[in-house]
This record gives sequence, structure tokens and C-alpha cells, in this order.
Amino acid sequence: MKLKVYAFSGLTAGIAAMIMLGYYGSASSDAGKGYELDVIAAAVVGGASLSGGRGSALGALLGALIIQIINNAIVILEIDQNYSQIIIGAVIVLAVVLDRLNTVLREKRMTFLGKARPQ
Repeated sequence: MKLKVYAFSGLTAGIAAMIMLGYYGSASSDAGKGYELDVIAAAVVGGASLSGGRGSALGALLGALIIQIINNAIVILEIDQNYSQIIIGAVIVLAVVLDRLNTVLREKRMTFLGKARPQ
């Protein structure tokens, strides 16, 4: 299974390189530099927990769409591009706070249900 995942990852990286080559006329090994924050934001906004154990590919895709919508809105609203990283960072912080709140409420609910049921 691990070999298949690595092979698929290499295949998709090769396809992305060919698309970039066709679009820009050249390819560079540091083409994705600077997208780390966007990737983390997409995963967190998509529902992946930073403490681990939860998340889905569909959630990550939806998170990536939301992050791209935010980036496009910054351009459309003519907000200074220097603020885009700050706004994305604030979205990450908000998503993490909501995730922690959800986890705490779930644990309290499970504790309450565990005590409420007669053994």
C-alpha cells in the first residue's frame, strides 16, 4: 500500500510538472515555495484536526476551495496583498479554536452520557 501511495504521489507530481511546463514554458524545482501556509490552512479549514485522527480528502479539497475563494476575494476587494497571509493565518487560528471547542464539547458529551447510563 505504501509503495502504491508513493507511486501515485510521483505520478501526480509529474502531471503537475507537465501542466506547469505547458503553462509557463519552463519548470522549476521551487515552484511551490511559499504555499505551505495555504496547504495547512486548507487541511485545517477542511476539517483535519491538528491533534490528529480526523480528516478526509473531500474536506481538504473543500478547504482548498475556501482558501482560494478568500485569496480571490482579497484581490477583488482590492485589499493590500501584504495582508493576505495575515487573513489566512487568522482563518487557521479560527479553525483550530473551533476544532478544540468541538473536541472539548464532544468529550463532555461522552463523559455525561457515560455517567448518565446505568451500568
